[in-house]
Amino acid sequence: MQTKINGIQMGYDDHGQGPAVVLLHDFALNREMWETQIEPLVEAGFRVIVPDLRGFGDSETGDDTISIQTYSRDIVALLKQLGVGRSVVCGLSFGGAILFDLMENYPQHIAGVCLAASRPVADDIQERAKRTQLLKALRSGQGDWVKRKLHTMLFSQRGKATPTKIRTAAGRWIDSCDEQALEAGLHAQLYRKDYSFLLKSIDIPTLLIGAENDPIIHHGHNDIMAQHLPNCYRTVKLSSGHLVNLEKADQFNAHLLDFLQNLALRSSRRIPLKAAV
Repeated sequence: MQTKINGIQMGYDDHGQGPAVVLLHDFALNREMWETQIEPLVEAGFRVIVPDLRGFGDSETGDDTISIQTYSRDIVALLKQLGVGRSVVCGLSFGGAILFDLMENYPQHIAGVCLAASRPVADDIQERAKRTQLLKALRSGQGDWVKRKLHTMLFSQRGKATPTKIRTAAGRWIDSCDEQALEAGLHAQLYRKDYSFLLKSIDIPTLLIGAENDPIIHHGHNDIMAQHLPNCYRTVKLSSGHLVNLEKADQFNAHLLDFLQNLALRSSRRIPLKAAV
């Protein structure tokens, strides 16, 4: 499906009926990365909305300067157009960075949150240097090198290797990226906000899912967030690399569905979802 949002054509999928769940994909990927979550969530009675973030998949980049706030405004506009007042939002890594902005600026639209392979902190000096290097390479015409580098970074993990099927799919998604979208996304991440000191003010029910062998987001960030988020439902670490929703789909889906079903049940009874870390 496609629709006009904030001056761009946005690609998205809208499956099922019931309480709305929105899935936000990682950087340089697209909505296809959530293919293993859609059917289980729909069968459990949820409406699943899966957008392509601006510039990725079937969504246009547009001509405006892009920040993390740009992506979150697109999501809010899409949900309003689809008639969704409040939803549970799950974001993985880059999607998690956008989700932090949604929680801060649009909490009235968020019924619950799942942060997967995500962190509250901004880039440190080394990370900023790496991201700046990628930006310089893009601007000097080395787009293919940047895409190969992003793919390598995604899977340079310790422990068991990621299945070939997942590596191949991710490579296809990265290769399909428009270089303008890559540059915009890298720039947005380079200047994203640090939420470490704002965690205590985020009272939205939250599920945290980390990956023990993640080469990009250390799973220790989950422990930090769990200690400070006032309404953390649960924190779990799965034996997986970065794309935990694909590598450990069954376990990921079980934890997400448990969270969604408890949230829906307590909401119907108007009982607060208390922390159960």
